[in-house]
Amino acid sequence: MLTTNDDELAEKLSQLRNHGAAISEEQRHHGPKPYILPDFNLLGFNYRMTDLQGAIGVVQLKKLDQFIFEREQWASFYTEKLSSLDWISTPKVGSDFGHGWQSFVTLIDESKAPMSRNDLMEYLQERGISTRPGTHAVHMLTYYKNLYGFSAEDFPGAQIANDFSMAIPLHNRMVAEDLILP
Repeated sequence: MLTTNDDELAEKLSQLRNHGAAISEEQRHHGPKPYILPDFNLLGFNYRMTDLQGAIGVVQLKKLDQFIFEREQWASFYTEKLSSLDWISTPKVGSDFGHGWQSFVTLIDESKAPMSRNDLMEYLQERGISTRPGTHAVHMLTYYKNLYGFSAEDFPGAQIANDFSMAIPLHNRMVAEDLILP
């Protein structure tokens, strides 16, 4: 979902979400000449929401504050319990804004850790704890690497996040029994 108070940007975003069409199907059907097909001036995408997705979204938005509160509780738990491990960095959140906690991404310092990030992920997986790399470094993805000629070293901070970050479980159906720490 996007919001803006910029009418020109809103028009461009509307076109991008509708295959790049200059006018939407709804505008065409309600217009005086429904036989005119739209022009496609932009490379766009099919990002139009269905009615069912919208209905579900409206209901979910009513639960958003509770979802964020629950995730905040587990994020605080993780931060407290992992604080004694000098080889794991947890997210730092400023007091001047809220965090949605879509995920809980840690950074593994392999020079201090008992094993590499990948070995740690396999260790946890073997014990029923699913983890994932915390992020991609966009410049290291094949498409952008080939398009712009980037190398991994061009953005060292992003490379570190790509190679050493680990997302650990964080979701709204978590219970205390789910939180088995290594």
